[in-house]
Amino acid sequence: MATITNANLVLTHDHTKKTVRAVVKCNVNFTALELCQMKMCQGARFFKLQCQLWGADSGLTGDDDFLFTYSDVFFFPDPTPAATESRTFTVLLGEGVLDEDWGQDEVYGLLKLTNLSTLVQVKKKTNTVSHSF
Repeated sequence: MATITNANLVLTHDHTKKTVRAVVKCNVNFTALELCQMKMCQGARFFKLQCQLWGADSGLTGDDDFLFTYSDVFFFPDPTPAATESRTFTVLLGEGVLDEDWGQDEVYGLLKLTNLSTLVQVKKKTNTVSHSF
């Protein structure tokens, strides 16, 4: 099954404009069999990659807060299938979107890679960024 590696979140806060640029990067790694299938059937869609932002909670419930879904969706294979594909999700948000609780906020990206044939989904969290929004 394909894997997600090198998942990373960078948040750049513009205090003057009250905006945050949220960039999530990752690598998607395919097995030799998956790569062979994608090269042979380039017109088909085998995988879908999506990304969301979440607020980490360590409170009583421990439930993380959903914050945002990127509109970009990547499908594989692309025109040049490779064993490792690099992808970047970028968005400019109002700082209030990431203000998930009082004081310090802890935000991470959640990448979801879905095998469209089996509907098996692989999830990978990025690093967590602590910042007050």
